[in-house]
Amino acid sequence: MTKVTAELVRAFTGVGYLAGLPPAERAGLAARSAVRTAARGQTIYAEGEPAAGLFVVLDGRVKLVRRSAQGREQVLHAEGSGATLAEVPVFDGGGYVASAVALEDTRLLFVPREALLDLCRRRPDVALGVIATLAGRVRRFAALIEDLSLRDLTARLAVFLLTEIPPGRDGGGLRMTGDEIAARLGTVREPVSRALSRLRRLGLVERARGLIVVRDRRGLSAIARH
Repeated sequence: MTKVTAELVRAFTGVGYLAGLPPAERAGLAARSAVRTAARGQTIYAEGEPAAGLFVVLDGRVKLVRRSAQGREQVLHAEGSGATLAEVPVFDGGGYVASAVALEDTRLLFVPREALLDLCRRRPDVALGVIATLAGRVRRFAALIEDLSLRDLTARLAVFLLTEIPPGRDGGGLRMTGDEIAARLGTVREPVSRALSRLRRLGLVERARGLIVVRDRRGLSAIARH
């Protein structure tokens, strides 16, 4: 087993529905896979392109986005180390549902479509794990739809900050630009800046050394429920 293959075998242990594979199965899957890299801002794959396979994030962070004809961007979700990307087109044979863009320098493991399908045919437990992963994403998208349609922007921003800055988070805050937050919330920078200013005036958050820091979680939670 080469050094690279050994690294890939270890990487599979961090993927929920692949973690329980016997070593021989992981080694076989690793032998059919490859490491790919993406610089910050680089598109890993584009919405609508034929799906060649599954991606596993080894290091870094990736956002999944859809863009309108006018260039508006909606971030569906962002993922870090151990996350899997592109299960839907791997299984339905269609194109990529969204574009994947590196938020920072990122390394990924690429698993060819047929390699994953072969594994699922042999291992129903893996197929069930994929279904569970996709079901979790459906729940997240349902929550996103609720946010976009039922909450005002300040409440959506409060929910976002509470989610992205959990209690006790290392580093103490969130380092994101107004444009990045706006993309996650399905809007543009100016209204996000106004909503953030409102939360600052209420003493719920502050900016410190380029970070957004939560100062009053209880108060922010009250805003989020509106």
